[in-house]
Amino acid sequence: MRRTNLIISVACLAVAIGGYLLVGSPGMGDQPMADRQAGLMEKVRTDPQSLTPAETLSRLEATVKERPDDPQPHYFIGEILRAEGRTSDAARAYQSALRRDETFVPALLALADSLVDLNNGAVSPEATRLFAKAYELDETQVRAGMWAAMGAAQAGDQEKAEQAMRYIYSRLPEDDPRRERFAPMIEALGQAESATPDAE
Repeated sequence: MRRTNLIISVACLAVAIGGYLLVGSPGMGDQPMADRQAGLMEKVRTDPQSLTPAETLSRLEATVKERPDDPQPHYFIGEILRAEGRTSDAARAYQSALRRDETFVPALLALADSLVDLNNGAVSPEATRLFAKAYELDETQVRAGMWAAMGAAQAGDQEKAEQAMRYIYSRLPEDDPRRERFAPMIEALGQAESATPDAE
């Protein structure tokens, strides 16, 4: 099952990466391995799903050199590494993407998710910050806002977590089915806050 999921994930990534690489891909002139890279670009154009993870990584690494300020190849490298179970390496790739654009929401989310995985499901302060920033930049990322609130709750700040959840709830459209899930969560946070003894 794990191998099947990996194959599906990599195939979907190949299509997404293929679309990215085909937009504005510069020529490589007489660079080393130019022939090999040209062959890979032909596969990207004609049959991206046939690319192996190694071939895709090779093409992305070449793109990193061609577009040194672009966060996207670093992000896609991270996605491939994470699909292969190399979460620590993936996190470093997402960090590289964010060094080029600290507001690149896909990398913010991916790095935060990776940190949660590396922390056995716990939301660290850094992961909380990343989720919160992603939601601040794009309020359609409701999941990110919820994880940021969860991080605050795990850190013991029930009041901040409840405020965050109430804010997210208030921004959802009236007909959004997710509103039904928020009410009990907000209520639970309020009860947890009430049960917390005041500091003496």
